[in-house]
Amino acid sequence: MRELTLEEVQTILTEGVTLARSKGFPSTVAVVDMGGNLRGVLRPEKGRIANPDIAIKKAWTAAALHRSTAQVRELMIAPDRFGHGLQFTDERFCIVAGGFPIKDAAGDIIGGVGTSGGPVELDIECSLIGLRKLGFPTDFADPLAATAKPGKAAKAVKSAKVGATAKAVKSTVPARAGAKRKKK
Repeated sequence: MRELTLEEVQTILTEGVTLARSKGFPSTVAVVDMGGNLRGVLRPEKGRIANPDIAIKKAWTAAALHRSTAQVRELMIAPDRFGHGLQFTDERFCIVAGGFPIKDAAGDIIGGVGTSGGPVELDIECSLIGLRKLGFPTDFADPLAATAKPGKAAKAVKSAKVGATAKAVKSTVPARAGAKRKKK
């Protein structure tokens, strides 16, 4: 297992912040190593002071549990899932989408990335853009999907295809200045 290089950390941070700024959001991006230790955080001017802590928690959660924070949310909120309530066991957990594990070519977790400050779809894309640029895997299928109950496995894998969904975000995330957000 290898360690993230300083250049990789810098690329992940700057690519994410640059994308957020291009959409009109001063989002913060954070990167942690495989042990959850902070490697870097970048908060642009006018970014909220809460964003660094949230971004770090998203990155930590993804690295610690080897899943995107959207997948972690599914595990912790649904009463019938094995992780129900775990978010109350450690203050570092964050169950808001926008955090991803960083995997090397062999599939080993070598860190995590998290973004906070924009709409959730933009946070997702800002976390993934640097990973894509560096050639890191961005397919985050649930590692336990094969052992899930029949019917749920297919749903879990389908909802975990965050990489494909996030690619479509570019056209759906409005710029902040003068644009209206889509209602859900």
